[in-house]
Amino acid sequence: MRRTPPVVVQLQPQWLLQAVVACIAVLAAGGLAAWAISHRESFWPALLAVPVAAVYAWRAALVLPRRLRWDGQAWWLAEPHRDDETAVQLAVLIDLDAWLLLRASPGPLWLPLARRQQAAHWGALRATLFAAPVSPP
Repeated sequence: MRRTPPVVVQLQPQWLLQAVVACIAVLAAGGLAAWAISHRESFWPALLAVPVAAVYAWRAALVLPRRLRWDGQAWWLAEPHRDDETAVQLAVLIDLDAWLLLRASPGPLWLPLARRQQAAHWGALRATLFAAPVSPP
């Protein structure tokens, strides 16, 4: 059986992803505030939660620069500003062909990857994600 070749990708911030998550939070908080106000007008301060939810969601969706590496046997994740790597197990949660959402364990850490940011390594990354042997947890 052939081994999968080594792959290294750099995770980078994704402003569009952050904007989508912030918009979903604004819609949810706005809908909840509108519902509360429709039952009692004195609940208008609930509207103040809308910008707070937007800022919180924007910050929560921030993708930190990380390095994800497959060495032929295991996945390794390097945190920002650190030289050491941690062995991780990856699971593909969402595969939209041009965009992937991975869950790295232990953690869990959510790792979004876009084809436009990984153009040179996208094919090798996808092939390795789906062809690499999975070691037991």
